[in-house]
Amino acid sequence: MSIKSKKYGIFGGSFDPIHNGHLTVAAYALEALKLDFLYIIPAFNPPHKERVKASFNKRVEWLRKAFTSEKRAVISTYEAEKGGPSYTIDTVRHFSKKHGAPPYLILGEDSLKNIKSWYRFQELLKEAFIVVYPRYKRRASYAYDSLKSYEKRGIIFLNAPLIQLSATEIRHRVETKKSILGMVPESILLEVIAFYERNF
Repeated sequence: MSIKSKKYGIFGGSFDPIHNGHLTVAAYALEALKLDFLYIIPAFNPPHKERVKASFNKRVEWLRKAFTSEKRAVISTYEAEKGGPSYTIDTVRHFSKKHGAPPYLILGEDSLKNIKSWYRFQELLKEAFIVVYPRYKRRASYAYDSLKSYEKRGIIFLNAPLIQLSATEIRHRVETKKSILGMVPESILLEVIAFYERNF
């Protein structure tokens, strides 16, 4: 099977740090969408975030350790190689050109609700299959109805557990000396604790 005939997804984020909610989303996306592989793409310069705590290289290192047992997960440094702001539309177009097909773009429900503030969001909604994982107990359908005039390929809602864990919460728990056991992959648990303790 050639690279251009494979079915693939894109899962981007700050991953500051990667946590077990991210791993759950990746597992459900690979299974439900029957993807050949899933690009995990840490943002180099995320325009919607305050400055990330962990360096790009540190976040890539954690991602590689976290996904070591999932061979279909491909950690991509594309956004650092490209440089500049990490606009999702640029990433989607890069991989669409590489594979000759649009990607399945994995987004949190909170991101979809705010997508109208994203750079060239109208084009993004037309150029990728949008796949949403749940962040709220009740779906706010009014937010998605307002996108119907833009999206072309449909919005897919992933049948996955409700993901309420966040990297912000993990950083806060480390800062306040609370346990994060079971919240981040065991392979990086001690590293994450030590890093954020040093950097608060």
